[in-house]
Amino acid sequence: MERMSIFIFKLTIALMILNFYSVSASEDQHSLDAIRAQITVDPSGLLSKNWTPNSSICTWTGVSCGSRIKTQRVIALDLSDMGLVGRIPPQIGSLSFLTLLDFSNNSFHGPIPPEMMQLRHLERVYMGHNNLTGTLSPLFLDKMPSLKSLNLSYNSLNGNIPEEIGNLSKLQDLVLNNNQLSGLVPQTLFNQSSIRRIQLSFNSFSGTLPDDMCDQLVKLRLFFISGNKFTGPIPSSINKCRQLRYLSMSTNNFNGSIPRKIGNLTLLKELFLGENDLQGMILSPTHKIVFKLTNNLFWENYFI
Repeated sequence: MERMSIFIFKLTIALMILNFYSVSASEDQHSLDAIRAQITVDPSGLLSKNWTPNSSICTWTGVSCGSRIKTQRVIALDLSDMGLVGRIPPQIGSLSFLTLLDFSNNSFHGPIPPEMMQLRHLERVYMGHNNLTGTLSPLFLDKMPSLKSLNLSYNSLNGNIPEEIGNLSKLQDLVLNNNQLSGLVPQTLFNQSSIRRIQLSFNSFSGTLPDDMCDQLVKLRLFFISGNKFTGPIPSSINKCRQLRYLSMSTNNFNGSIPRKIGNLTLLKELFLGENDLQGMILSPTHKIVFKLTNNLFWENYFI
């Protein structure tokens, strides 16, 4: 009798779990249906032909699900390069197991829905080359602890980068170039020891760079901030970013002398400092190369 009771209890729990995941999978389908409903142009007809109710969502174009039965939830949504036109609906926030979201190279417009902050498992967001507008929500950045890559380049986002960017402790790649962002770059960004790539070029950022910006950026490989309104000197501690391969700071209002220690960046492959008010020279102790860089007399300079 006792064994039968234990069996019935375990069976009840199993049925409850299966019912939970069944309901959750149904929520995923509802979210995907909402996304499809917001698509006004689908040139190839992939979504209209493939996203049908008589097939499993795990077989839909661009949709990937977990491999285990109990996690047959949507974990990746890749609609990149499809020429889609539409808006991103708030229901996207119900894809609670999502780790990858790729909407890049389409024509999505309107703001990024704040409901995306509910996607706590999201690791990679690629939405570059669209027509997104609005600002970067502090809530969006504050509630996504798993985020590693954020690419929102080539959109029409405005406003500043919120201080909450510093809460993304796993962030490796921040790509925000070619938007309409402005204001100061928060100090919290330079405290991210995990970050490898920062691309902020062709916005309207202003202010000075902290002199100790490289103290925490021990993994930084690429730093692109060309085409902004930065002022002041190049940080004297730039040589502490020892992993730098690519450094682009051209077309700003930097002034003063180029730090001689920049020549100690032995992994550096490309250096762009043109269209500033800089002067001085760079000595490469490894390759015995001296570059004379005075005022605005240079545009592209390579340091290999």
